[in-house]
Amino acid sequence: MSLPEARPVRSGVAPSVITRSERNPETQLWHAVLALHGPIFSRLNRALNREFGITLAKFDVLAQLYRNPDGLTQSELSRHLKVTDGNTTGLVRRLEADGLIARETSEADRRAFIVRLTAEGRRIYLAARSHHDALLESLLPPVGTARLATLRDDLMELARGLAAPPGQEQP
Repeated sequence: MSLPEARPVRSGVAPSVITRSERNPETQLWHAVLALHGPIFSRLNRALNREFGITLAKFDVLAQLYRNPDGLTQSELSRHLKVTDGNTTGLVRRLEADGLIARETSEADRRAFIVRLTAEGRRIYLAARSHHDALLESLLPPVGTARLATLRDDLMELARGLAAPPGQEQP
């Protein structure tokens, strides 16, 4: 039995992760997604922390609040981020301490807080977003805009296929 032939890889990606294998196509796709995610996540996180003093998790919170200028409750923010309320609470506290977001009691529900970007949070987010986008452009191989759009569409189709109606989630 011969070893699988490795494809050329970019720096920082373990060749064993993206070799041909005897695994099914779904597993091979999952391995390819992981081979992209790990190095990109690490580089983005380091760069945002170094340049702007925020982690990728904080960047994601700022992005959600930028997209929702009227603010979000912490529970809504958790749903948008796809994390637990506990994770969101810690992120919100740290971002509030950093002066990047503000919390205020909801007028509709006095038990809830509405979270919004501050002017400084908006400034940091926009600068970090520009850096984030440029870094992604430099990290990914130049396969062309049309190919990237096709890859994005294919991945989004797979993501939609994973979305199950409430109460019918798969393990």
